[in-house]
Amino acid sequence: MRASRISIVRIICRLNVGGPAIQAILMTEAFRARGYDTMLVRGEVAAGEATMEYLAAAHKVETVGIPALARGVSCWKDLLSLGQLICILRRQKPVIVHTHTAKAGALGRLAAIAARTPIRVHTFHGHVFKGYFSPLVTQAFLLIERFLARHTDCIIAISESQRKELTCTYRIAPSHKIVVVPLGVDLAPFLEVNGPDGELRASLQCQPSTPLVGWVGRFTAIKAPGSFLHCVPLVTNIFPGARFVMVGGGELRAECEQRIAREELRNSVALLGWRRSLAKIYADLDVVVCTSINEGTPVALLEAMACGKPIVSPDVGGVRDLMVGPAVPFEGMEVFQNGILVRRDVKLLASAIRYLLENLELRQVMGQAGREFVRERFSQHRLADDLEHIYVALARSKGLLPHNTSAVRITRPASVFTSFASAPTKNFENLPK
Repeated sequence: MRASRISIVRIICRLNVGGPAIQAILMTEAFRARGYDTMLVRGEVAAGEATMEYLAAAHKVETVGIPALARGVSCWKDLLSLGQLICILRRQKPVIVHTHTAKAGALGRLAAIAARTPIRVHTFHGHVFKGYFSPLVTQAFLLIERFLARHTDCIIAISESQRKELTCTYRIAPSHKIVVVPLGVDLAPFLEVNGPDGELRASLQCQPSTPLVGWVGRFTAIKAPGSFLHCVPLVTNIFPGARFVMVGGGELRAECEQRIAREELRNSVALLGWRRSLAKIYADLDVVVCTSINEGTPVALLEAMACGKPIVSPDVGGVRDLMVGPAVPFEGMEVFQNGILVRRDVKLLASAIRYLLENLELRQVMGQAGREFVRERFSQHRLADDLEHIYVALARSKGLLPHNTSAVRITRPASVFTSFASAPTKNFENLPK
C-alpha cells in the first residue's frame, strides 16, 4: 500500500492563536507533502479571539469549516457539529482521524466511531481537568474522556508530565495507550534572531539598557495575565525604569487595561495586542514570563527559548519538561540552565524576574542553553516523523498496511517513546548573588 492510500482527517475546534492550531496546520501540510491524502476540519474562532487562518493560507492548507463547532457547550450546536462530522467522515472514508483539543476530541472521536473509521488518534495539548470548571463538571468530563479513551487507538501527550497526569492523576487511560510526542513548530524565524533588534524598544521609546520583561498569550483566566501585572510594582521597586509588555488579546484584556489605569501602571506596562512577527518582539526582551494556572507545552516559551531568551514560569503542567539540566534550589526558586521555575506565587515570580535582571551574564548563558534545547527537540520535521511512525504502526497492526511496506519513507528513528535528555550545558553550582 502506498503512503497516499493512508488518508488522514484532522479535526480541531478552532484555529485560534496557539500551539494546537499551529500543529494542525503544519502537520496537514507536512503529510500532504509526504504523499498522504489529508484534510483539516475546523470550527469557528470566537468573537474577540485572533485567528491563525493566515498561517493556513501561508502554507496553502485549505480547511473545511463547521460553523457550529465552537468552544462553548451547546447541546444543539454540538449535536449539529457531530452530525456534520459524521457526514464528512462517511464521505471521505479516511483511514485515520486525528483530533486536537477537548471539544474536537470528543465530537471527532464520536463521529469516527459512528463512521467506523479504522484508526482514531487524539492529542492532549493540555487538558480541562484543572482550573476550568467546577468539580462536578470536571468529573463529568473525566468520565467522558475515559469512555472515549477505550475507543481510541493512540492517545498522545505532549510532555512526560502530562502523560503522568493522564495516567496516574486523572486515570484517563492505561500507560501503554499513551505516548509522548513533544510539540513541533516552525522555529526558523526565531532561531534567526541574533541579539536585540531594537524595533520594539524604539516603539516603546526605551533605551538599550532599559530592563524589558515580556508576556505572550491569550488574555484568558487560565493564562492568568493579572499575575503578570501583579509582578510589575514588585519589580519596579528595585528596577524603577523597567518596562513590561504584554502581547495578545482576549476577554480579559479590558480588565487588564482598567487595572493598569487604576494602579497607575501606564508608564511601566504596554499592551501590544496580537502580533504576527513575534521574533522581533522576543529579540528585544530580557526575560519572558509565563503565569498560567495550567499548561501543556507553552509555545510562547518555546519561541522565547529559540530566540535565546531565559524564561520564568510557575511549575505547572508540562513546563518542567522544558527545563534544561538539574534544578538548583535558590531562595525559594528552582534555577535551571535555561530559566527559573517557582511555585504559583506572584512574589516568587517577581523575585525570579528581579534575579535575572540583576545578572546579565546568567541571562545570556541561559538563553543559549534554551536555544540549543529547542533546536534539537521541537522542530516540525521531528514532529512529522514521530507522527508518521505512529500512523504506520497503527495501520500495520490493523492489517491496513503490509509489514514490509517500503513506500512510506521515515527520515529518522522514532523518538515517541523517549523522554527528554538534559542538554549538555553549563552547571550552575555557584549562582550569582
